[in-house]
Amino acid sequence: GQIGMLAATALVSGIHATPDLAEAAVRTALAKASLTRAGQVILFLTQDFSRHAQAAVLAAARAAGCLQVAGMTASGLLNEDGWLMTAAHNFGAAFAFGQHQQELAQFNEKAEKINANTQIKEHQRKVLAQALKPNPKWITDFAVMLAGQRIEVLEHFFYQENDIAFMRVDKNFIKGQLVFPKIIDPSKINPGTSLCKFGYPFVEVKANFNIASNQFDLPANLLPVPFFPIEGIYTRNMLMGKTQDQQREILFLETSSPGLKGQSGGPICDTEGNIYAVQSQNLTIPLGFLGTVEINKKKVEENQFFNVGIGVHPKIIVDLLVKHNIKFALAS
Repeated sequence: GQIGMLAATALVSGIHATPDLAEAAVRTALAKASLTRAGQVILFLTQDFSRHAQAAVLAAARAAGCLQVAGMTASGLLNEDGWLMTAAHNFGAAFAFGQHQQELAQFNEKAEKINANTQIKEHQRKVLAQALKPNPKWITDFAVMLAGQRIEVLEHFFYQENDIAFMRVDKNFIKGQLVFPKIIDPSKINPGTSLCKFGYPFVEVKANFNIASNQFDLPANLLPVPFFPIEGIYTRNMLMGKTQDQQREILFLETSSPGLKGQSGGPICDTEGNIYAVQSQNLTIPLGFLGTVEINKKKVEENQFFNVGIGVHPKIIVDLLVKHNIKFALAS
């Protein structure tokens, strides 16, 4: 007869991103499966391991007693050149920041003209100055941070209609990173495939801007942020037309479970750690029937809905990576 494959998972967290956590995760999973060694390990690391991924992989391999260690970090790293991938809507604040900087510059220019105008009296100057209304929603400071550190984006490509973004950071920041994800061959995907979303939901980050140091201060004990996976299956494709320039399809991939707030831009992977999609949004589908619930001792009928997840299709990801000559590995 056939010999069944044993598999087990473990989620381990700690105050610091150390190889010991990777080792503990593997040993915990082995204990769950009543095994002393593994044939293969799929290792998912948070972005806090970006500088220590090599040591974590080696620790996992030693604990598992095998060399077949695959997986990825949650920061969306694509290659050793420092390219990362995420959802374009995650940069909404960056787009707003650029617009707000223009508006703020116009505001300051008008204020300076009023103050420099010697042809008006002081009370007139005050009236004109008070008439200028700053927007309380202006974003005055902005930073991109990875593993709690501010990084400079050296190059970027944003595709808002496809909700996908690629950016390149200094490759010295990811020095030592040896494990990079593969992207599934778009021609090889099949509905019904088991998938898993990764990200950082249920975490509220309240950063304060330190004027003296000109940087954002994160709350103490925030890092490492707890990593949260949620399972689902690939259900179908969703074609939403073409981009305004008619150059690309707006193509997404649907999953049977929704993404959680904090997972946007995170990877949707198969059981081997290959990227199937990038979490973009959710869709609420009416089921066409009513359910009855009792509220304040009264029966109330409510419409019933089903929530699904929507991810950027691998065809779009692969096409754009090829377009911009960004190195990546393709999994069949």
